[in-house]
Amino acid sequence: MQLYELLSKIPMFKNITEKEIKQVAKLKFSDLTFKKGDVIIKEGEDDASLYLLIVGTVSVIKGLGHVTIAKLNPGDVFGDMSFLTKKPRYTTTKANEDVRVLKMDDNFFQKIDSKVRDKIKDYFIELLISRLDRVNEAISHIATFAHSQTLST
Repeated sequence: MQLYELLSKIPMFKNITEKEIKQVAKLKFSDLTFKKGDVIIKEGEDDASLYLLIVGTVSVIKGLGHVTIAKLNPGDVFGDMSFLTKKPRYTTTKANEDVRVLKMDDNFFQKIDSKVRDKIKDYFIELLISRLDRVNEAISHIATFAHSQTLST
């Protein structure tokens, strides 16, 4: 399937026009594929690219025990924390099957129109707020559980 068709189905591109999506799809250097088992991001690396998963699934793995902390699906973004903070990679990301990603780095953002860049930035803000909400909810559940355990002892 053409990259344009795949991108047009992904939530990140919901507010981006057909013409703008076609502009992004023309950036062939950002359209990457990985085979099952390939490491896309390695924990500790200094690379600050972020990735949009277009086809397939990946696992996010943490630490020497190789604990899977998340499974990502098409439309999910990964590598964003290092992209935003310029700090080394916090986790490893590994392809569960053959995958296709859109690599977004400084070169990518220099090549796209500023309107598209702003729309992608707005999407990331929404994404980060959503993640923060989920973390806050999880902390609230943990605190409630810990408090109930303290009362019962």
